[in-house]
Amino acid sequence: MIYRQNYIDVHAYLDHIARVRQNDPSTVKRARGHLRHLLQWADETPFTKARHIDPTFPTYLLTARADGKPRTLAPGSITKCLTNSRQFFDFARAEWPLRYKRISISWIELLQPPRHIRTNSQLRIREYWTVDDVRKVAAVSTATLREERGQVAACMLFLSGMRADALASLPIACVDLAHQTIQQFPELGVRTKNRKAAITYLLQVPELLNVVRSWHARISMLPATALWYATLTHDGMTLTATTQAFTGRHEIIADDIKLICEKAGVPYLSPHKLRHGHTVYALKRAQNMAQLKAISQNIMHESVVTTDQIYGRLINDDVQDIIASL
Repeated sequence: MIYRQNYIDVHAYLDHIARVRQNDPSTVKRARGHLRHLLQWADETPFTKARHIDPTFPTYLLTARADGKPRTLAPGSITKCLTNSRQFFDFARAEWPLRYKRISISWIELLQPPRHIRTNSQLRIREYWTVDDVRKVAAVSTATLREERGQVAACMLFLSGMRADALASLPIACVDLAHQTIQQFPELGVRTKNRKAAITYLLQVPELLNVVRSWHARISMLPATALWYATLTHDGMTLTATTQAFTGRHEIIADDIKLICEKAGVPYLSPHKLRHGHTVYALKRAQNMAQLKAISQNIMHESVVTTDQIYGRLINDDVQDIIASL
């Protein structure tokens, strides 16, 4: 039985990050899921006595599961659960100082992942599309609109580095191929992470740009408010002027890319791996800090540090060549 006051405090925190911090609804939803583990761990014990609960919360997460599946939580999920829990206790100490006076800052800081699952204890190798594989997809002769749409998705995602959900919800008016810019504006319906807004730019890969230009010309007869990644009629024979993307439409993009990968004889990787490919392609060609900062800004990261933390290990294959040449 979950202690009632714990439940109330957690919901006060979720309301705070939604209304005061104005976090994206998806961020709030993820925080709710992570803090559910905290509630289940404490059970009938008040959070104000959390430091006395055995096992500790980090240890508990090693065997926790909310969906009944036998496998353990992923290291990334454990890390995020603990991050949200630290943020909750920081909020609780500030909001209810008398009630939470026994929860010390030093105890909150101990809510860290066990050493064996921390990021620096694991060699994480990410997959990404290479420009050669995207070129193979771009070179395929398409027979249907769906194949053509899958082809243009691979090219556009690699060139732009945008997320698949942004492409799925992108209006035609937001694509300016004359200046090779994409207006990723949530107020125009583009679904970006945390509702960030930015003007982003395309890489200069001629074979891929030709595919994108051809598609842009094809959809020019649709209204400017219609989706750039246009919807099709049920028989797949005609483009339609849909102006709003349904939730989860990025899965259609994945299905289309699978189709064109099979035809091109290219191993399928998810649409998000095209974003990885975009970033790796750009990072390998960067020669100074200004270029690194431009790449980070173009994929809508807060800073170059964020880009390096996520993509630094993607280009470790260069380390061997560099060290060997010393």
